[in-house]
Amino acid sequence: MKKVRILGLAAMATKALMAFGGSSASAANLYSTGVKIATGSQLHASLESGTTSIASTTDGKTLVTTCSESTMAGSVRSTGGANVIVSISSLTWGGCTVTTHTLKTGTLSISSSGTVSSAGTTITKHIGISCRYGTGTGTHLGTLKTGKLAINAILNEKEPKQFLCPDTIKWVASYTVTSPHDLTAGA
Repeated sequence: MKKVRILGLAAMATKALMAFGGSSASAANLYSTGVKIATGSQLHASLESGTTSIASTTDGKTLVTTCSESTMAGSVRSTGGANVIVSISSLTWGGCTVTTHTLKTGTLSISSSGTVSSAGTTITKHIGISCRYGTGTGTHLGTLKTGKLAINAILNEKEPKQFLCPDTIKWVASYTVTSPHDLTAGA
């Protein structure tokens, strides 16, 4: 009789926990044409053909730079948690109106719904002086949908801050994930 009561209490506790959101959210994974991408997989993306990467002041009134070429590469560090974590190994720029370099590559975090954020990335744009911009912990970048990474993000100026550099810039770009093909996020 004592065991039956314990089992009954355990069942009630489980139901109550699930009713109040105690169950974990769907685990995030990446898929290529329906096949789950494993930890350690390499990802490659390039600026979408015929588009440019644009950095402007946050209000959009002053253009900081445009780049006609950009590539991003990284490896999947973890899957199955709240977010897929990708360690960025390279972020390159070309055909820019001002000299642009990546100082720190950082990470991407991709939710099961395709929301992409970044942490620890720092780039420099030389507009007569070097202005450093980057992502803090969990800076929202944009969305991943069927092989396309649409970026529309606000990046903050990083130390050492310069008097002539805008405090924030808006980064707008569209990348095509070239490998693996048709990359999507899901549970």
